[in-house]
Amino acid sequence: MKVHSEPAWMQSLPNLLTGLRVVLTPVIVCLMLWDGVFSNQLAAIFFGVAAISDVLDGFFARRHGSGTQLGIFFDLVGDKLLVAAVLIAAVELRWIPGWVVVGFVGREMFVMGMRSYAGAQGVTVSAGHLGKMKMMWQYIAIGGLLWDRAPMIWVLVLFAFVLTIVSGIHYLITISRELQTRPAPDVPDPI
Repeated sequence: MKVHSEPAWMQSLPNLLTGLRVVLTPVIVCLMLWDGVFSNQLAAIFFGVAAISDVLDGFFARRHGSGTQLGIFFDLVGDKLLVAAVLIAAVELRWIPGWVVVGFVGREMFVMGMRSYAGAQGVTVSAGHLGKMKMMWQYIAIGGLLWDRAPMIWVLVLFAFVLTIVSGIHYLITISRELQTRPAPDVPDPI
C-alpha cells in the first residue's frame, strides 16, 4: 500500500493561519481608529476572519499531525495579541471601560504565567472546554462590539467577561491541585 505524503504547505498551514491572525491585528486596530464610513464593520469582518483562523489552525494541526510546541506557543500569543490589541483600542475609543480590559488581559497574563510555571515543574495543563468556550464567547462579543455598540452587545461583553474570570479561577484551581502533589523546586537564597 502506497502512503501519500502531504505537501509541505499543508504541514505549515496551521502556522500560516496563525500568522494571518497576527498580521490582521494591526489592520483591525487601524480600521477601528480610522473614522471611515464602514471602517468598524470592515474591522469586524477582518476580526471574524482572524477568529475563524484560530479555529482552523488547531483543526489542521490535529488533522495532519503537524502541531509543534513552537506552533502551540505562536497560536497562544496570536490569540492574546489579537484580543488585547482590539480591547485596548476599544478603551481608547471609549467603547468600553478600562476595568473590562484589565479583567480580560489580566486573566490571560495570569493563566499564561501559571501555565509557564507549571510547565517548568513538569505539569502540562492544556486548554479545557471552559477555556475554549471562553475564547469563543470573547470572539463573539468583541466581533459584536466592533460591528455596533448596541445595548445587547454589552450583555455579550459582560457574559464573556464573567466567563473569562471563571475560567481563570478554574485554571488556578486545576494547576494548584496538580502542583500540590509535586515537591517544591529548589529556590536560591535571596541576596
